Amino acid sequence: MSQMLTDISRIVNEDISNRINQYDVLYEAIINSIHANATEIVCELGSFDNPQKEEGKEVLPRKLDTIKITDNGDGLDELNYKSFCEYRTGFKKELGCKGVGRFVFLKVYKNVKYHSFLSAKNEKRTFAFNFDFDTDNIKIDNEEVPSNQTTIELSVLNSSYFNSERHIDRRILLRLEKIKNKVLLNLIPTLFFYRKKGVDIDIIFKDGESEVSITKNDIPGFLEKPFEIKDRDGKKFKFFLHYQIEKEKGQFKAYYCAANRTVCEFSDKDFKMSLPYGYSGFFLLESKYLDTHVNNERNDFDIFPIKTDLFSTISWEMINSKLQEEITGLVKEGIPETQKLNSAKIQEIQEERPYLVGYINETDIEMAGFIDKKQIIDKAKKRFDSAKENVLSNSGKDVYSDYELQEAIQLTQNELVSYIYDRVQVIERLKTMLKNKEQVESVIHNLFMQQHTDDDYFCIGKNNLWLLDDRFTSYSYAASDKRIKDIISSLQLEGDEIDNEGDKPDLALFFSQNPDNSESLKSVLVEIKPFSDKSKSDRKKFQGIQQLVDYVEAFKVKEKIDEIWAFLITDVDEKLASRLRKDDYTPLFSTKAPIYHRFFKELGMSIYVIGAETLISDAESKNKVFLDIIRKQSRLAQIIEDVSVELNASK
Repeated sequence: MSQMLTDISRIVNEDISNRINQYDVLYEAIINSIHANATEIVCELGSFDNPQKEEGKEVLPRKLDTIKITDNGDGLDELNYKSFCEYRTGFKKELGCKGVGRFVFLKVYKNVKYHSFLSAKNEKRTFAFNFDFDTDNIKIDNEEVPSNQTTIELSVLNSSYFNSERHIDRRILLRLEKIKNKVLLNLIPTLFFYRKKGVDIDIIFKDGESEVSITKNDIPGFLEKPFEIKDRDGKKFKFFLHYQIEKEKGQFKAYYCAANRTVCEFSDKDFKMSLPYGYSGFFLLESKYLDTHVNNERNDFDIFPIKTDLFSTISWEMINSKLQEEITGLVKEGIPETQKLNSAKIQEIQEERPYLVGYINETDIEMAGFIDKKQIIDKAKKRFDSAKENVLSNSGKDVYSDYELQEAIQLTQNELVSYIYDRVQVIERLKTMLKNKEQVESVIHNLFMQQHTDDDYFCIGKNNLWLLDDRFTSYSYAASDKRIKDIISSLQLEGDEIDNEGDKPDLALFFSQNPDNSESLKSVLVEIKPFSDKSKSDRKKFQGIQQLVDYVEAFKVKEKIDEIWAFLITDVDEKLASRLRKDDYTPLFSTKAPIYHRFFKELGMSIYVIGAETLISDAESKNKVFLDIIRKQSRLAQIIEDVSVELNASK
């Protein structure tokens, strides 16, 4: 008795991933047949499910239970059987064999049986492969064998894949066309490699009387683009990009490969790209480096995203950067619309994140129309953040280089652009809420100042007072809700009865500096009255405006404010506008309804009454001036100009 010189159960349980499925079993079995020089491989797939049909159509799909694969390859002769009995044998290593593929079978199936008919010796060899596999337990019978034929039968799924009592069912659907396409995608590099050598391989899939096949006509006619990548130590590794780009409607597929098999898609390693409508493409990347860094199941690589070490000296970032350069040249050559597509994608990013356009890699610009927008933005954001760190680390120096000064200027410009586009987001949110007739009072309040604060004063950092006037953007201190309520409650103004909750004053008070330093202190007071309150008369609304004058005067005295501007944001209808004009409020020009202003000379304060729609419209108009300047002076304008020159030159 001679058992395999290794613990099979330990290999299966520890070295073979739990993620594998019946597709992996098919891949391994078929590739074994190909490596045994088979040119015809028949896969008979069975199911124990009873097909449930309605009006002749299957309503409950069947799932795969048994697999039987027959080929016309070399068979399990002495040399091949000896290799089979050795774990991690070096036999056929040049074909990418790791010597572990057969253990995938035992991960999924309990019963694995081999029947090999050898014409050279007129022998039939039979054995079972399981956890107790005995290398001597092979049955050899002499019989007439006209041609080689080897069959592997896999039956009885392990309980981790199918257990009806525990409601476990990881079986794949028995859909021949889908199974064919999955196998084809996995084995395209292998089939292409053999076809280049003049060997055509047919793979037939059967389910009872149904049948589909993979033939030489399913293999694309790839072109090849070789290139080199230097690892962290300067050592060069050759890579080969097999590609096909065609001007026809179809799919786009791109895979990293190892040992002539697809392993994972480009998108799995953060290289997301596509081709425009009307084009189809296929990319396969191969390299000895990838061959030596693929895992046992051949469904992933032992390569880090960014870092490197002694074992993995090239990262995905290094691979994808060079790969993108090579593909850029190919798409430019194969797709005439490349430049137009690139500028359109950059324009999209300009609209969303203009402050990042200056930090987009040149290689991303060259291929922007074909790669994922988020991928471009994420990389540009990293460069933007890196530039900020560099400027901060260089601050405080006595002397700056021209490069450091230029970097600081560019960063400042882009920070300003970022700020302008933050304003766009605020405006768009308010526009949407008004359009949908949402209650916006609390939202507008929170845009100006956080509610429910307790400290007397606090530093608010950025504010949104630019909605009122850009002069107030530097007002970075505010009075708390508690402080405001204390001052209002101390007024005890006559006629201040509050009829309902909506009549309570909603105030926010901002200061030009820390109020503890009251010298030349300036302030902005904002009151928000409920909008579109049809039950409130214009007389009642006007009383609220008169009340605001009292509030402003009280705050001016209590906080020792030198100069104060007050803004009442409310719904200004024609009746209220008429009352305001009669009370010496002057209508000021705006893009929508007028803003009403009155200066109280004896009190040293200005009061503005403005509608919410006007507030938003005016802020948008002011912001548009900045946006137009940004767009005209942006990197995008230069890119579009370059594209126009290139297109005109090609005519």
